[in-house]
Amino acid sequence: MESHDRGGWIRRITSVLSVMVVMAAMVAVSGAALAQGGDVCVSNKGETKVSRGDSRCISDDTSRTMAVNGSVAGAYGDSGVVAVNDSAAGAGSNCTATAVNGEVEGCS
Repeated sequence: MESHDRGGWIRRITSVLSVMVVMAAMVAVSGAALAQGGDVCVSNKGETKVSRGDSRCISDDTSRTMAVNGSVAGAYGDSGVVAVNDSAAGAGSNCTATAVNGEVEGCS
């Protein structure tokens, strides 16, 4: 295997692991928020799955987002986003972003 092939493989593994972490966080936080009857929005592959309270989220057909407690989240291009506690996060082009406690985060 040539070195440039390894670099692509490592980037792919890193990308998959990042998405898995975001998805795990989305499941954990949204489950807790729903159990409390809280403010939560979850969008997966372009479809809003949960929308309760003031939080807003949007994703394209390749991405996933979650916003909790007055937050906003948006993602496109095979990306994942989590925003919690009056935060905003956005991601595009195969990346992940997480914002908590008033942060604004993004990547592309």
